Amino acid sequence: MTTRLLGLSALLIVSATALPAQSAQIIDQGSFTITVANQRTGREDFRIEGTPGASGALEYVARATVVFGDRRLTPALHSDSMGAPSDYQIESRGTTTGSERWSGKITRGRVSARINNARGESAKEYIVTDGALILDDDVFHQYYFLARRSNDARMAIVVPRRNAQMVLTVSSAGADRVTIGTKDLEARHIVLTEPSGATRDVWVDAKGRVLKVAIPARNLVAQRDDPPAP
Repeated sequence: MTTRLLGLSALLIVSATALPAQSAQIIDQGSFTITVANQRTGREDFRIEGTPGASGALEYVARATVVFGDRRLTPALHSDSMGAPSDYQIESRGTTTGSERWSGKITRGRVSARINNARGESAKEYIVTDGALILDDDVFHQYYFLARRSNDARMAIVVPRRNAQMVLTVSSAGADRVTIGTKDLEARHIVLTEPSGATRDVWVDAKGRVLKVAIPARNLVAQRDDPPAP
């Protein structure tokens, strides 16, 4: 009996070792140069990874470091296969604006957030549309998740540091080309319209990876520094 148990234990160990690890795969990574009125004002370095979840569909982790003006932002997003967030945090540090940390859970159409800054700690809870996406101000790789849902006519987004929700109207401006570095890349041009009528233009490649974002009302452009990996 002892020999059989030892043999079974050895088999279980070998079987567990033989199972492939569910390692994260890189969905996209790179950097954007941010300009305002054609003047360089910042840079974003980002990485989006996908890991198989319990259902087998990919779950995403997206992180970045954004230097914009005198501020440094470090967002971190966890989402399901459709980009709907489960939790999100972002830290903002500025020489004139001080430091602030926003962290929250988004479940069943409800945001529960904690904000820490020089005034202390506060909590916010509010209702949002189920499946709403995160789109933080001055963070540009997050448009990847909006591009994946660009067939929707309308799209709800949560703007965390404003503790607000906004519904964008989505339309297609058709095929276009964007010059990244020395390469001319084919792109799909998506137009997002805010309730105020202000627009945001997003160009993505065939895989939905963001090449360029333009926000005319702010005279702002975030453009990728290098073409995405093949």
